[in-house]
Amino acid sequence: MTDDVASQVIKAEQNRIRCLLDVDRGTFDRLHAAEYRLCNPTGTVWTKTEYLDLLTTGRLTYRELALTGDVDAIVGTDVVVLRYRCVIELTVHGADIPRHEAWHTDVYTNADGTWRCVWSQATGIMDLPLAAP
Repeated sequence: MTDDVASQVIKAEQNRIRCLLDVDRGTFDRLHAAEYRLCNPTGTVWTKTEYLDLLTTGRLTYRELALTGDVDAIVGTDVVVLRYRCVIELTVHGADIPRHEAWHTDVYTNADGTWRCVWSQATGIMDLPLAAP
């Protein structure tokens, strides 16, 4: 049962990523809970409405957003937490953000049989030089 739920929610996350690239409003609305919040790598938090507005007005455009590995899942009764690495390239408010990797953590809840994302956290991955011994 746990594997089935994890697979179902991972599929929902893949569809959510696709809807962000395609700016698919119907899928966006279906896969994001009303209380959805995204904390992006700058620490800015967007609500569902703010995020959709940025996407539909073109003030936020994803040029690339793709998984780079496996998705880890923690499955509870009505909550699933996903964690994965992805590659991302985008434009925000006219500023090009170059291609880079990020960790994503997404929390899904089950409401009336539908899994919806309620929280997303994106953390940029920086390759820092190792400290000298």
